[in-house]
Amino acid sequence: MPTFTLLDSPSSRGGAAATTLQLLGAPTVLNAAKRRVALERKTAALLAILALEGPTPRARLLHLLWPESREETARNNLVQLLRKLHALAGTSLIEGRVCLALCADVTADVLGLDASPSGSDASLLHGDPRLLAACEFDDCPDLEEWVIFARERLFERTLLRLRDHADRFERTGQSSEALRVVQRLLYLDPLSEDAHVRLMRLHASTGNRHRAWTCFEQLRTRLRRELGVEPLGETQGLARALLGGERFTADARPAAFSLRSSA
Repeated sequence: MPTFTLLDSPSSRGGAAATTLQLLGAPTVLNAAKRRVALERKTAALLAILALEGPTPRARLLHLLWPESREETARNNLVQLLRKLHALAGTSLIEGRVCLALCADVTADVLGLDASPSGSDASLLHGDPRLLAACEFDDCPDLEEWVIFARERLFERTLLRLRDHADRFERTGQSSEALRVVQRLLYLDPLSEDAHVRLMRLHASTGNRHRAWTCFEQLRTRLRRELGVEPLGETQGLARALLGGERFTADARPAAFSLRSSA
């Protein structure tokens, strides 16, 4: 099974990033001329591997990107890819010989998913969170496996960051900010019981019990239709409390509130 560890971006280490890679959604590079240009799928995959895994042996990259080619052909393909990337970006993005790595002044959007949350982190609230979205690699089986695994890991990290933001906004009484984050959670993970319960609490804490109850009914209908299950007992208890007029704040929740999520 492929593994990777998110690395620090140059900006988080105090350096000024000259080139920015967008690897979530449609892959692009913001080049030295400050123009955003699209990346070819294998170029994007190479950059994603180096961003997520760090320095990587050239031999492994050749195998992932050109599994059916002879070694000499694969080496030539890589050389051509690197030349085209340099021309596209207007600067070198990759360095090394035996092992390849991103240059020190290159950063990528995927690297920010492990950073400490700050502000509302607008990048989490918009755009496609999938790694190399719309890029297919069915002609490169091992690369396809790596991309699928990486997509899942990064999507889970995106959901985790959003939950962290929602918790922080609820604790500090920033209901409108919390609501935006929870709505994003539901958009990305519509079967998440946790996100539905957060939305119920937020509506109830601002006095809109009718909307909170509507959220519960929508959750119950979706779970029955798509999973054939009922909401968890804690969720049903919260719904009964809403009907009973019980007072609670946005961050009030039962102890050991273990919620189902599709993530």
